[in-house]
Amino acid sequence: MQANEIGKAIEKARKGISQYLEIMHLFPLVNTSTDRDFQKKFNGFYRIRQRSKEWYDVYFSYMEKGKKQVVLFDNVLDHIHEILGRYEPSFSSKLVATLYPNQPVWDSFIIKNTGQEAPSYTAKYKFEKAKIVFQNIREWYARHIQSEEGRLMISTFDRLVEEHEQVTDLKKIDFILWQTR
Repeated sequence: MQANEIGKAIEKARKGISQYLEIMHLFPLVNTSTDRDFQKKFNGFYRIRQRSKEWYDVYFSYMEKGKKQVVLFDNVLDHIHEILGRYEPSFSSKLVATLYPNQPVWDSFIIKNTGQEAPSYTAKYKFEKAKIVFQNIREWYARHIQSEEGRLMISTFDRLVEEHEQVTDLKKIDFILWQTR
């Protein structure tokens, strides 16, 4: 990507950057399992819609639990399946990325931009494959952050976003990639 394309992507991402900063500011201050304001902002930012009350209760309770113990992508993916019987790699990654801002999110744009292929929801070994895909995304980011293009993305973000110090390098690239569809 060229600097002007990166700049355009950042401009398109400004609303999302503000929403993200608000979520990450609130996160350590609230009980995510009970704070409806946080949940509403989180759901709006990550576009989590049309889930049952039980789903939200399980999800945000596990997020709160993650403040006190190490919770990895694999754990969240398995927990949601064990309790709710659902396969949720995207939402699992978003929970983990909130606990650990240096972790990537899983969505169709990131899958595409990192050269991965998501397992089908009907695939026999989709959980095992999803864990491999997520690890591959993590490795892609680790390489990309160090690459010339990654450094350009980060430096452009830092130049254009006043609150850049509150955003990890991985998330800076994530915001740019999410806008390049």
